Amino acid sequence: MNEDNSIDVLLKKALSATHAPDEELNQITKKRMKETMILKKTGTKRVFRLALTTAMLLVVMSGVAFAVWNLLSADEYAEHLGHPALAESFKSEDAVQINKSVSSGEYNITLLGIVSGKGLTSFEDVEAEKSYAVVAIEKPGGQMPDTSDEDYDEVPFLVSPLVKGLVPWHVNIFSMGGGYTESVIDGIMYRLIECDSINMFADRGVYLAISSSTFYDNKAFDYDFTSGEITPNPDYDGVNVIFDLPLDKSKADPEKVHQFLEEVYGTADYEAEMKKIEEAAKKTDEVNNKQDNENIRIIPDEG
Repeated sequence: MNEDNSIDVLLKKALSATHAPDEELNQITKKRMKETMILKKTGTKRVFRLALTTAMLLVVMSGVAFAVWNLLSADEYAEHLGHPALAESFKSEDAVQINKSVSSGEYNITLLGIVSGKGLTSFEDVEAEKSYAVVAIEKPGGQMPDTSDEDYDEVPFLVSPLVKGLVPWHVNIFSMGGGYTESVIDGIMYRLIECDSINMFADRGVYLAISSSTFYDNKAFDYDFTSGEITPNPDYDGVNVIFDLPLDKSKADPEKVHQFLEEVYGTADYEAEMKKIEEAAKKTDEVNNKQDNENIRIIPDEG
């Protein structure tokens, strides 16, 4: 990664979406952010770690099902990366085997599996429970560029959990202390993501989102403040896929969620913060709609 990818540059990119909180909220968010980044590239494997106290992200979906027989399984990819404990966990009863595929843009996206547990990799504190998911990205009729190719980063991809009812540009893989390991094997890109356990949100509803962006992109997804639903924007020019995760609701932990949101927003009254965010978003919509209306020229009927 180039030296110019400082926290200021990252924030500038993250906050550049057209449908985002107002500048005052952005400054509050920026002030609260704490950043840790490690980038390691070894052969075909790339590891990226980015933890932000509060961050932005996003994603969406359109597509059809297709065969996954030619792909590695989640446990096989974990074994490939040298994480035997994680590989065994992906084969256990606690794992959620998805193996669901959709097409979006030029790519086929497959969610292979998800598992949560403690000490499954060497990425984080073995006492902390983490969630892991493996996604495969294919380009039909071609191959994904290898990590050593010049055009490897030409099309970025973001893979992140999102939570129903929680603002996606605040609650995502960044604010959940996430990171990923990525490889290209036989022309197929595999990504293993790791983040704080998503089980704590199980009773709310959790998505896994994939988009062709580096950060959360408000243009890729629509967030409904009333229902809390996050859906793909059909007009988005790029990859935007969302998988609805079949989690066990009995594993939800409202107390942990409360602690998490208090840390993200820096206050126990995060519901008030959500109100401010919704009001800021509505103001942005009103401004955009006004500008759109002003740009409309009505042609009189000469008949």
